[in-house]
Amino acid sequence: MKTHGAKPAIDASTQPLPARRRTDVDFWRGVVLCCIFINHIPGNAFERLTPKNYGFSDSAEAFVFLSGLSLAFAYVGRFSDGRAGQVMQSLQWRVAKLYGIHLFLSVAAIAIFAAAASFGGDDALMNQHGRALFTDDPAAALLGLASLGHQLGYFNILPLYIVLIAILVVQLVMVRMAGPWPMLAVSALFYAVVRVFDINIPTWPMKGSWFFNPLAWQLLMAVGIVAALLLRDGRLRSRPVPLALAGLVVAAGAVSVTDGFSLLPGLYDWTRNWADLDKTTLGLGRLVHFIALAYLLFGLGVAARLRRTWSYAPFCRLGRNSLTVFALLSLLAAVGQVAEDLIGTSFGLDLLLIVGGLAILYATAWASETLPQPGAERRARLDVRQR
Repeated sequence: MKTHGAKPAIDASTQPLPARRRTDVDFWRGVVLCCIFINHIPGNAFERLTPKNYGFSDSAEAFVFLSGLSLAFAYVGRFSDGRAGQVMQSLQWRVAKLYGIHLFLSVAAIAIFAAAASFGGDDALMNQHGRALFTDDPAAALLGLASLGHQLGYFNILPLYIVLIAILVVQLVMVRMAGPWPMLAVSALFYAVVRVFDINIPTWPMKGSWFFNPLAWQLLMAVGIVAALLLRDGRLRSRPVPLALAGLVVAAGAVSVTDGFSLLPGLYDWTRNWADLDKTTLGLGRLVHFIALAYLLFGLGVAARLRRTWSYAPFCRLGRNSLTVFALLSLLAAVGQVAEDLIGTSFGLDLLLIVGGLAILYATAWASETLPQPGAERRARLDVRQR
């Protein structure tokens, strides 16, 4: 039956809605932060529920991809309409802030583990994840920390992010001069060169290389930038064939990582021999799996379906305050690692650490948005001027 005078229905999936997409980015960033916190207390009972146990990629890929999305939403428009100077100034401030937070978190982590080793009588706590250098050669350790040449395990994401922001400037220039697809092609070519010639940033004073190779991971940042521009222009849409292929890739990853849900022992070991799943260099298997997972979640409209549930707003709040939440979760996870080591693993302790930690993270995000913050008015005036 025809209805005269009625407006045609609008398919929201085809509309350029950057505000809604940014809300989706906040939601997924909040989810990723919770997963990072759980995974950074290894061996706890809740760790089995995180996505890394059901696919080739994990929270690291999501963290970098979402960073590319959010940075593109924030800066591509400004960079392209003549405000490149403002963008550069903002990015310089962001890098300086991240550097300072990284130093603070690393020193605080050393203090946490050193205190636990001293008062708990477990010297092994200072012999893991690069912490031994601070007892063997404190001066060299501090110089290495300041130069980003020495990074602690579980505290090496921010150095990756710092270098990726530096690379972002080049990517923004290429987007402005040639467009997003040539930028992505150059990024992919650079990734290939890095992989073929095994190029990475060396560590110091301990010989080695960065755990997260930013020269390879920049490709995922570039993918995030392109995805953001497609979302902004309403050109990223769900298609049946790509959606089905993405579903197959995600399903194959789940079957492999779980050894065929325990029916095919050794399947994951066999897969790792040929699927290029190295985390340091962003193996192609990890990259393809994450892109498939991201497209599947987008195509199924998962965030949109969850928007009316009770969980959506809290995750968005965590995502909106991602840097504060990330810094705090890093320290809470260090405390959790110490507690698990000194007290011993138990479900009760896991429950206290994870549920209590998540509650503290949410309370901090709530306070960041609700309570008056020092300098908030000045920052708001600067933001208005930049806009």
